Amino acid sequence: MSIKLNAAETRPGATEVLRRLQEGNRRFVAGEPVHGHDVAAARRHAEEQNPVAAIFTCVDSRVTAEALFDQDFGQLIVVRTAGHVPDRAAIGSLEFAVAKLSVPLVVVLGHGHCGAIELGVQAARDTIGGVATPGGSMSYLVGQLYRSSAQALREDPENPNEAAMRLQVVHTVAELRAAKDLGAAYVVGARYDLESGLVRLVD
Repeated sequence: MSIKLNAAETRPGATEVLRRLQEGNRRFVAGEPVHGHDVAAARRHAEEQNPVAAIFTCVDSRVTAEALFDQDFGQLIVVRTAGHVPDRAAIGSLEFAVAKLSVPLVVVLGHGHCGAIELGVQAARDTIGGVATPGGSMSYLVGQLYRSSAQALREDPENPNEAAMRLQVVHTVAELRAAKDLGAAYVVGARYDLESGLVRLVD
């Protein structure tokens, strides 16, 4: 995972924080983590938190940001919604991380085999001129994923789930960069590979 920041886009600390996350992911992939997530570690950080980044990711139980970036308690703010849909609560949580905790970097983290994305793609595939949704509040979720899903079906019909996930990351990054109260942080998109453990940036 690497990135080049334009001078106008650089935020204080963002480049260094991204380097730390890169190094942590390399340790995770190599099976050489340095942070143990036990009660002693939790106790050391019980009095205060000093997070270095915010990770906006999916609710998927296989995506555990502190582990895959090998970060300790108190180092990451993690915000989750299915399919990393940027609803008002999620954006407000990220704004809190930036405004109140001075987080310089926000990572929008998608992942392979995302069930929410697959649900959105299936709904888009089944729909002509509207959104076919499941019942209950999942209808909101599918509606929020429809744009990425429909675009993926048009642009990459052979592999729409992967394409939709990447598009959802790209669209979310754009929306967060446009959020006025997130202007103090740099926002990047990335993809986590469940099989290899690697995190790579999404253009």
